[in-house]
Amino acid sequence: MYNKVPSIALHCQKRDMQPLGSCLHLRLILCLQPKNNSIRLMKTFILSTLFSIIAPLLAFADNGLSAKIRDEKNQPVPFASVLLRKASDSTLVKGFITDENGELKAAALPQGNYTLKIQFTGYKAYSKKLGEVNANTQLDLGTIALEPISTQLNEVIVKATKPFIERQLDKTVVNVENSVMAAGNSAMEVLERSPGVIVDKDGNISLRGKQGVKVMIDGKISYLSGNDLSNFLRNLSADQISQLEIMTNPSSKYDAAGTAGIINIKMKKNVNMGMNGSVNGTIGQGVYTRSSAGLNLNYRNNGWNIFGNASYFGRNNLQHNNITRYFRAQNEVWNSTTDFPFKGTYTSMKVGADWSVNKNTTVGILFSGGLNQTTLNNGLNQSTQRNLATNAIMSKLDTYNSIDNPFHNFANNINFKHTLDSTGKELTIDLDYARYVDNNQNDYLTQWYGSEFNKIKNDSLLRTGALSNIDQYSFKSDYVLPINKNSKWGMGVKSSYVKTDNDLQFRGKTASDADYTFLNKQSNRFMYEEQIHAVYLNTERKLGKWSYQIGLRGEWTIADGKSMAYGNAASDSSFHRDFKQLFPSAFVQYEANKNHTLGLNYSRRINRPGYSDLNPFVFFLDNYTYRVGNPMLMPQLTNSFELTHTFKGAFNTTFGYSHTDDVITQLLRQDTEARKTYQTSANLAQRTSYNLSFSLPIPVTKWWTSNTDIQLNRNELTGKVDQAQINSAGNMFYINSNHTFTLKNDIKLELGGQYFSGGLEQAFNFGPGGSLNLGIQKTVLNKKGTIRINASDILYTQNPMATIKYGDIDITVKNRNDTRVVRFNFTYRFGNTAVKGARVRNTGLDAEKDRVKSAN
Repeated sequence: MYNKVPSIALHCQKRDMQPLGSCLHLRLILCLQPKNNSIRLMKTFILSTLFSIIAPLLAFADNGLSAKIRDEKNQPVPFASVLLRKASDSTLVKGFITDENGELKAAALPQGNYTLKIQFTGYKAYSKKLGEVNANTQLDLGTIALEPISTQLNEVIVKATKPFIERQLDKTVVNVENSVMAAGNSAMEVLERSPGVIVDKDGNISLRGKQGVKVMIDGKISYLSGNDLSNFLRNLSADQISQLEIMTNPSSKYDAAGTAGIINIKMKKNVNMGMNGSVNGTIGQGVYTRSSAGLNLNYRNNGWNIFGNASYFGRNNLQHNNITRYFRAQNEVWNSTTDFPFKGTYTSMKVGADWSVNKNTTVGILFSGGLNQTTLNNGLNQSTQRNLATNAIMSKLDTYNSIDNPFHNFANNINFKHTLDSTGKELTIDLDYARYVDNNQNDYLTQWYGSEFNKIKNDSLLRTGALSNIDQYSFKSDYVLPINKNSKWGMGVKSSYVKTDNDLQFRGKTASDADYTFLNKQSNRFMYEEQIHAVYLNTERKLGKWSYQIGLRGEWTIADGKSMAYGNAASDSSFHRDFKQLFPSAFVQYEANKNHTLGLNYSRRINRPGYSDLNPFVFFLDNYTYRVGNPMLMPQLTNSFELTHTFKGAFNTTFGYSHTDDVITQLLRQDTEARKTYQTSANLAQRTSYNLSFSLPIPVTKWWTSNTDIQLNRNELTGKVDQAQINSAGNMFYINSNHTFTLKNDIKLELGGQYFSGGLEQAFNFGPGGSLNLGIQKTVLNKKGTIRINASDILYTQNPMATIKYGDIDITVKNRNDTRVVRFNFTYRFGNTAVKGARVRNTGLDAEKDRVKSAN
């Protein structure tokens, strides 16, 4: 969405870096966009957003519908499908599902004449004429008993379209699958468009103005961090993703990591019987061409489900950075301009099988892997030293950078699930192993010039090799114990072991030297091992209008790190950490009436340093700008509170407060005399965050729906960098609005965009920004094929400016990158599209989404 924290050295070593950008400041647009089409498009987007918010509020129906659904034994029928159709032509107007107690409560029904249809696998469909529904109609259908069927259904076809964004009790769900805007994009690009999610240029993800987000893949925390995680997400095709689950206050069931919350990426799964699948292909054009292709296959029969997919993602990206560093006491200004045309490809594959041993037991196995290749040929960074007063050139430095960076990973998972009895007692066990190998080779050629552009010294050549290996092992078991229909207990254990081995070697020479010389002082090997053992217990209960969930998680962390300098044992260093911590969580909800629901949430969470942040390696942009890790980083701890209000089951208002100690902060340090500036991470003192957000999922008309997310954030940071005191505060206004227009002839149009006002992130100030996106979709070939065309960053405005000022550091960063892209996507589905009801009822979709899988 936008990229706010400047990194002046990181992008020289890592793959496919994204722009520091995303500027959609309206005043700048009106001044800098002379084309009337751009202005009209922006005005249309703003007016449509405002109208979609205001219009329904003026005439929102105060009506309702309620019923209790029971089976032949008078037991509740949970999660039955309820369809509201027009009486005139049976057009689907709205769909509902009953809750876990078989109760249906619907509010704010559109006015009209309707029929109601209730469906549940294994039972005959129930239909009832409702007649005319007006603004004040209150329908209580009482208890409805479904009649079981004695014959097997040959085929059940359910057609429904999920909104792009859904708000649920404990999370926000982004339905990526079938979205026009997601086709041909990467997982990171979809995250950037998700409500409350902010991504900076280094791939750091923040949620509602707070950093420390943890990413999960199909319910499993990804052990990748920093650039490894951001590059994985940038190269993961959104065509392989079903949903994003955004949890700002996760319960104790989840790992305590992630002070800002958790984002769970749910990969596509197929629930159809027989043989079926889909193929898709995308081609996109920005400054460079990019492409992707994918294949999904599924076979399900006689208790077996065998599935697999493969995808290819090719992405060429231009990165252009402009960094200005002021040395005012020395009357100098240094300006660096970077042009890096990266080329990247990513290929992934996944294959697995589930075996239903009997109706209560399922065993699954999964293998996955991927290969990423990023190259850069003669990327150029030009640095110019000038006199601040006269602007006269004092010296010039040209650094050419070439990168060859293969990255591969593979993972294995074994899953066991057993339902003990009909009450819902359930045991799940997961065993995982994953390995990541990153081999980054860089060549630098530096040329030195004087004020007259004459060479003042011999060219220098630097060659670096950074080999990183990450091995991960984990065991996890969860047990669910229902007490009755209104309460249950959950408990579980988890142990993980992670080992990283990072070897960085430097070799250098001048143009006149024949061979490279190994550089002992710069070379280094860093090894890190970490164990985390956890146990949790939580309980859920409903008491009339009240419901609550209380949990406690305990984690024991053992970590050892060792840094070894080549040829200089005196420079070796190591550390050992061993600590135990408790992480409570509590969720309370009160349903005052059908229009108003109140909630109060609390959680305590931890954010551990990323492996790349602990690694003391030095990564160069040029001889004067670089990045270095900090092995002495400690975890940061956050206490978060949220007060929520839901109106008519649709409009959500949330006030959040959090306080973080030992904040892990990206900051800049400077050797002023040597004119060297480097980026690192450190623990600053405290951060306090306030957030007020509004979620507005609004059906404007029967053909126009909208989802709008509005936030007001305030961050306050206090701490000290060297001898410079930081006591900063920043406010930010943020809006994310997405609109879907359902037109004739199976055509769907999507218009979306984000805007933010700028503010404070860590120790840096960033300017306003945003983006505007448009997509259109058409089904073809008897609705088995789908054509999608979308355009991102239409106004080419993802380019804010960032400033860093404290102590003797005074830096301005501007970027211009390849963010405006038009994509064409085609998807074709083949095979049996009949849904096997018995499979859904016996194991359920939840059973599959709980499966622990690898990060691919």
